Amino acid sequence: MLAYSTAVGLGAFFGGQNGQAAVVQAPGLGTYPVVLLPGPIGSPNGTDHYLNFDGGDITNFDLYIGADLLSHATNKYPAQVVDLYGIVADTNNPSVLNGQPLCPPWTDGSTNAYIGAFWGGMVIDNNTNTFTPDYAPRLALAYNGGSSYPFYNYHWNDYGGFPQEFSGFEFTGSDGQNHFGYMDVKVNFALATAGADTEWVVTSVVISDCRYETTPNTGITVPSSIQISSFTQDPANGNLITINFGPNWANDNTSQFALETSPTLGPSATWVTDPQALVTQIVTANRNAPAGYQALTYPTAGAATQYWRIRKL
Repeated sequence: MLAYSTAVGLGAFFGGQNGQAAVVQAPGLGTYPVVLLPGPIGSPNGTDHYLNFDGGDITNFDLYIGADLLSHATNKYPAQVVDLYGIVADTNNPSVLNGQPLCPPWTDGSTNAYIGAFWGGMVIDNNTNTFTPDYAPRLALAYNGGSSYPFYNYHWNDYGGFPQEFSGFEFTGSDGQNHFGYMDVKVNFALATAGADTEWVVTSVVISDCRYETTPNTGITVPSSIQISSFTQDPANGNLITINFGPNWANDNTSQFALETSPTLGPSATWVTDPQALVTQIVTANRNAPAGYQALTYPTAGAATQYWRIRKL
């Protein structure tokens, strides 16, 4: 039987870190992934996680995980929230923040006090839409409304998978200057039961990466990547290979993607365009969902092993 690569072996990711030499991974958050946990089930109090990006003496944000919906048996809060608050540098001047969430523009032109997710290739800088939160810069929330799923902030939809979307921010560093950065952050929910009640609750907030531009007031580009969502082989149909994938940016013409193949991986790999491949778009991107694509091909006759990867042209 021919051996085929899984998503890990498909060269599914590309683009990665942008070329700005001054972009560094935030050392102040410790070892990645950073896992932030809520309080115990039934606790009436939320949990504060204070974030310091550059490891200096200035706290930039409070990532707050609110009390869960099972905390109050008779008078439940209407929602469990996950907020990202900028820390006020001077209590006598609350308009000055050490941290400020940033919001990208949306196709309908709307902005509000919720965090919006940045997609690959977007630039976070002084021209990025910003706002002064009058409600809360919410990453996610779950309503106590009997819903079968947690309701997320609809301008932030990084839950349970791809696309990789980033929260943009501006912060005051230990040098006293303003810097721009991004976080790859995801909120995880699960069903929990207390007594006769079952509700969706936050189980963790995971920061997989956080980077910032060390040069003051200089923009930073959100990294672009492609991820394979499924890889299947159909023996009943001539061993047809079906690869579903998506980029973390908006729609691209299918001609912008190439399915390449190689008999080996590593330094000996010889990647060439698969002449049998057909790439189609199966999902149209909008502000709430990424674009989705599908590549179809067949194994090369006589090949002992074969690998595939998606490349952006």
